[in-house]
Amino acid sequence: MEAVPLLKVENLSKSFGAIRALHDVSFQLEQGKILGLVGDNGAGKSTLLNILFGRLQPSSGKIYFEGEEVRFKDPSEAMEKGVAIAYQFLDLVEIAPLWANFFMGREITRKIGPFNFLDSKKMKSLTEEKLSRYGFKTDVEREVRELSGGERQVLAVSRAIETNPKLLLLDEPFTLLSIEDTEKFISLIREINEKTSVSIILVSHTLGLIKEVSHYIVLLKAGEKAFFEPADSVSIDKIIEVMLH
Repeated sequence: MEAVPLLKVENLSKSFGAIRALHDVSFQLEQGKILGLVGDNGAGKSTLLNILFGRLQPSSGKIYFEGEEVRFKDPSEAMEKGVAIAYQFLDLVEIAPLWANFFMGREITRKIGPFNFLDSKKMKSLTEEKLSRYGFKTDVEREVRELSGGERQVLAVSRAIETNPKLLLLDEPFTLLSIEDTEKFISLIREINEKTSVSIILVSHTLGLIKEVSHYIVLLKAGEKAFFEPADSVSIDKIIEVMLH
């Protein structure tokens, strides 16, 4: 019996007035697999991620998650089902310390009498412990604005992973990273994927890295799916050729 895919997208479309951002896009993703999502600016990649995370509603089409048809009305509903997202540097507060960013929206409290207080000591300790698992050992009192691009990405992705998602959406994670930070980040993605069996949709313009880390590649062109192929069966030259013609 064939396993039910974690995610199945059927004939998904999204229009903003007269502008067609997505048209009739279909694909599926099994548990524990990485899908590389590529295409030029305006191809519909971010629109697709935002629909999967409940920030946008599709104009038509269906989404199945673990075999059940879903339509997330907002991100909180998507997160409850097991979808997490890490945008490029977004949702991080520059002047807040690492530990506060790590637990933002899921703060730990302790009860003293009739009142609840933030348990900053526990959050600092757990942040240090969790980040060190991903090779990021630092003073968790540091503010986000002091971090390098690679450190910010580790913070954003590890924070998303700690919600125990079944599907992790990564939007342009390699942008502005140094070569060293990029290599570390690729290792982090692979380690997370192998250890947790989380499925990942990875958006990037860096085609070589997408091909290196992904199991499948979907190419969007002007809002339509140009192809959906195993990553090892499609060359970078073919991706570029389809994008340009």
